[in-house]
Amino acid sequence: GKALALRELRLYSPFQAGLQDDLRLRELADGMQSRLGVRIQVITQDGEGRFSALWKAIRAGTAGNALAVVSSDMTSLPNFHTAAFCQGRLEPVGGLFFDPDVLIVRPASEWQHPGDLWHKGTMVRLGFGHHVDIDHAIGRWLAAAHGLSFQPVYSDDIPALIGAIDAGEIDAAILSYSRARQAIATGQVRCIGILTEPGMQPPEAAEIPTFTDHGASVVSGHWAALMAPTGMPAEKKATLSAAFIDAAAELPPADKTDMSARLWRFPSHQEMTGIIEAQQLCYEGVGPRERIPDRLPAGKIVGLVVAIVGLAIFPIAMMQLGFVLSAFLYVASLTLLLWPRLTPAKAALSVAVAAFLSVGTYLLFSKVFSVALPTSGLLEGLLS
Repeated sequence: GKALALRELRLYSPFQAGLQDDLRLRELADGMQSRLGVRIQVITQDGEGRFSALWKAIRAGTAGNALAVVSSDMTSLPNFHTAAFCQGRLEPVGGLFFDPDVLIVRPASEWQHPGDLWHKGTMVRLGFGHHVDIDHAIGRWLAAAHGLSFQPVYSDDIPALIGAIDAGEIDAAILSYSRARQAIATGQVRCIGILTEPGMQPPEAAEIPTFTDHGASVVSGHWAALMAPTGMPAEKKATLSAAFIDAAAELPPADKTDMSARLWRFPSHQEMTGIIEAQQLCYEGVGPRERIPDRLPAGKIVGLVVAIVGLAIFPIAMMQLGFVLSAFLYVASLTLLLWPRLTPAKAALSVAVAAFLSVGTYLLFSKVFSVALPTSGLLEGLLS
């Protein structure tokens, strides 16, 4: 504890308490604790607490008494965004894991290496192993850096994504190595590229070409690292990094037979710095995703005007056209105007709902409540 001049070091973690990642982190903390002679308290802040944990670590860590585990698994900070968030704020003491993205194709595909993705000059049907709402950004990076034209298919259902490759519904897919590992090992798919630099591949995938080998300087994937605030004194960081290396070396090796697990290989401080700096450059190439503009405010303003005007003239229209036709036109117009990103199917549904509501309301009032509503001669004959 003399080198750190501390009695206690707080370690803020985003991992869910009691699960595999949390347990391994606590083992690592115990090993570091015995080497440093300082009590290490792991504070779990999973879910909504992740950001507050990061800010607490940044604030407290400048005094040298707190660290944070930063994980790019956060849906609000995926992939390049995490590295960009750390810039000027946090620096790695050591890595916990780096799970690179891989490019997979069906075994019979003519594609042999990453360059085939953008050298074909045609629209590529490209799958991505994550939900559409997660801005993993690798597709935008490939479009910006290599002019890749692709039709994206997003799914976090990996068996379904691999099934789509087998069925020829998509040409290739990009997903994390840990999630593709079993399908690669069984020959269900073929891995033709790793989205990282040479030397960063998992040992069992060392023969697979990297994207950097084929002219695409990109590092994409999930990672987690033990980070110290940038303001922490350099000698404290060096002491922590040395304790991290020693403690990681003594942990039991990960179970490589568990094909679903993300393997903790403990990248060194230098390796982790390289990964993060490469991702910061990638982020500069794409920047934050532009939000898909809703049809607002113009759409809703028009809808509101139509609603007010419609209500004002509804009694007059009802006397001329009858209740059913007036109500149908009013409801159909409003739904067609206000429905964002209208499609033919949505338009048909709007018309059907408007017809059902107008006829249903007329029948309810006239048959059940015996309220006489105006109607046209034709409709009166049909509905009587």
